[in-house]
Formats: sequence, structure tokens, C-alpha cells
Amino acid sequence: MDSQTVEANRPKVLLVDDVPANLLAYRAILGRMGLELHEAASGHEALALVLRHEFAAILMDVQMPELDGYETAELIREHAGDTPIPVIFITAGDRSEAREFRGYDSGAIDYLFKPVNDKLLISKVRVLTELWTHRCRLAEARDELRLVNAQLGGLLRGAAEGIIGLDVRGLIEFVNPAACRLLGVDAEVLMGMPVLDLLNSNLRERVGTDFELCEMRRVAREQGIYRNTHTEFAPPGEPPLPVAFSLSAIETSHHKDVGYVLVFNDISDQLSAQEALRRSAEHDELTGLPNRRLFLRHLQQCAEVGIQQPFGLLYIDLDGFKPVNDQYGHNAGDALLKALSWRLARMLRGGDSVARLGGDEFGVVLASCRTSEQAEQIATRLLETIRTPVVIDGLELRCGASIGLAMFPADAVDVDGLVKAADAAMYRAKRGDGDSIQAA
Repeated sequence: MDSQTVEANRPKVLLVDDVPANLLAYRAILGRMGLELHEAASGHEALALVLRHEFAAILMDVQMPELDGYETAELIREHAGDTPIPVIFITAGDRSEAREFRGYDSGAIDYLFKPVNDKLLISKVRVLTELWTHRCRLAEARDELRLVNAQLGGLLRGAAEGIIGLDVRGLIEFVNPAACRLLGVDAEVLMGMPVLDLLNSNLRERVGTDFELCEMRRVAREQGIYRNTHTEFAPPGEPPLPVAFSLSAIETSHHKDVGYVLVFNDISDQLSAQEALRRSAEHDELTGLPNRRLFLRHLQQCAEVGIQQPFGLLYIDLDGFKPVNDQYGHNAGDALLKALSWRLARMLRGGDSVARLGGDEFGVVLASCRTSEQAEQIATRLLETIRTPVVIDGLELRCGASIGLAMFPADAVDVDGLVKAADAAMYRAKRGDGDSIQAA
């Protein structure tokens, strides 16, 4: 703390007496207390000083010319308003009830009689200056609290996360603007609502319908915070909002919870990004078809029920695709692959799927086929659509296909065996004249 701050925090005491010797005596008695002492030789001087300084206490002689102590104290009291300045009257007169009552009516809090007892004067002034110091500290703390509250309010209002304050019963008693914006409802709609009403039905059933007994409140109290990284809020009259949220208990120094704070984020973009990553990991970048990983997963799912529900598998390798690439370039070849991929996907029935396995090779899971005859009919239609020319930038591009067909469980009783059977059939078709269908 610098010297200016120390000086500003020193209590000020005003000494009022028309006798210079008395002022000198009071200064001598109080000079060792570290106070900032001011002197006035009249009531008028005292009033002028009161207008310029904040005094912790005033020691005032009663008997003074022009304005006596009573009149001066009354004027000081009118100026002070809601924060009166403690006045101690010092008098050489006889002590009487009438004199004391008049002094108290004018604003005095105590009397001292001349000759003044040093210890008594110091004791009374010390009490008043300590009270003033405590009052100043309280005012400073109150100002700091207002500042902190204003800063906190600004942070809450400016926070991107939704912030909801709850009482001990789990009723909403505060929402910041971000919470209203994310949920799509006004604060008035949320105030007083049980927070459990915001949860979707699945989470509400899991954590419990009574906030005081629910799982997330128990975890927040025992572990400090409850987290849920993926759920949905269901605001009144609005579509569900995918969120991640945390619930924290607000505790006193006696470890008694007085409320809770719920902080949440909209994770729609995060989920979209995750879905995009998942799709890119399971789909071919060029054609958008499922890749080998998703193809094998679908194949395995069909095989798990394949004994009761047989299904077919086609392995397709394009014939004449390399010459297109060599003659017209990779852009034309890519355009051809995308066009044929769209045609193949459009020809399939519900439950069937086509995947690009790499290069110009495709796999087709015929989950809807129960017999090899049905599978061969679909393979024939696929071969015909592949043979149909594709026009790209005025170029008429053509290719055929070698198709291998295998049935589960007739040709193999597991996925690996089925893939090998269809692949071998496809190579037999290619080793022949090509542009044909060969069954396992």
C-alpha cells in the first residue's frame, strides 16, 4: 500500500473550539493515535471543513460565539443526511438533563466535561474511528462486490454457452441470453420450470423424475460435477436440441448446497462433423458409394441370418474401362465411374446395396434375393445398364462388365468363403469373352 493510499485511509477527526489552548491540548492528547486532525475556531469554520472532508468524529465545544455547539451540530446533521457524523460535545458547564437532551437532539452522541480525562477521550475517539474504518471497509467491499457482480453479469451475458441457474429443488431461476438463444425460447418461458422437464424422455427416465433424488444431482453433490456429453434438451414448443451439459452444485462454506448451475452447448455442428468423418471412413470419396469396410459389414449382417434367409452376392469388374482412361484421361474415367455408380444404385431394391471395392471393381449385396435365379435376373439388368453408353461432354463412353455370382449359404457358409466364391466366378467370366455373368 503506497503512502497516498495510507493517507487516504487515515480517519479524520475535527476539533472545534474557540480557545486555541484547548485545541492545542486536544491535539497533544490525540496526536499519538495516527489520526488526521483538523481544527476549527468557530462553528462557521467547522461547517466549511465538513463540506470538504469526511470526518470519522467531531469534538466540539458547546459554548462558542455566533454559532454555539448545538447550532453547529444541527447544521452538520442536516448536511450529513443518511450518514451522520458522530459529535462529542465538550463543555465546562454544569451537567444537567436539559443540557444533555438538547445536545442529543442536535446530533451529539456523547458528552465530555472539562477538564477532559486523557484516557477517556482517547477511548471514545478510538471507538468512533474504528467504527468509521470498518464502515469504509464495508463500503469498499460492497463496491468491489458490485463490480464483481457487474463483471460476472457481463460474462454470463456474453458467454457462448447456455447457463441456467437452479434452486435446491431444481427449478430454473436464472438463464443467460445464450441459453434462450440456443433453446429458442424466451426467459419467461423457462423461469420456474423444473430443469428435468428440459431433458428428453430417455435421459429423464435414466436419471429419475424427482430432482432431489435424481442421479445427476447426487453425482453433482458427491463428485462436484455431473457431465453428459451427448443427449437432447426438449424446450417447450421447440424441436429437440442435441447438447452436452454439466451440472455443478453451489455450496456454502458449511458444505450445504444452495443451488446448482447447468452449463450446456449445442453440439449439432460437432455431430455433423462426426457424421461426416464416419461417412468419409465408410464411403468412397469419388462415387459416394459404400466402401469395402461398409460392404463387408453389410455382408456380415446378412450372413448372420443367411441360413434362414438366403441372399446373393455379385462381384463386378468393368471391361473396357482402362482404354477410356488411356484415351480420354482420368477426368473422363472418373465421370464414367460416377455415372455407372449412380445407375447401379438406382437399379437395386430395398435392402440391397452396391459398394465400390476399388478401381473399377464393385460388389453388390442382394439381400432381397432368395434364389440364384432371382440374383441372375438382377445381374442381367445391371449388366445391361452398364453396357448402355454414357455421354460426357459430348463423348459417348462405353464399357461392359464381368460379373461373378454366389449364393449364401448354397455356395459358402461364411463371409470369407462367399467373397472368394463370387470373386472366382467373376474371374472366370473375365477369362472367357468377358462382358458376361458367371455363377459360382
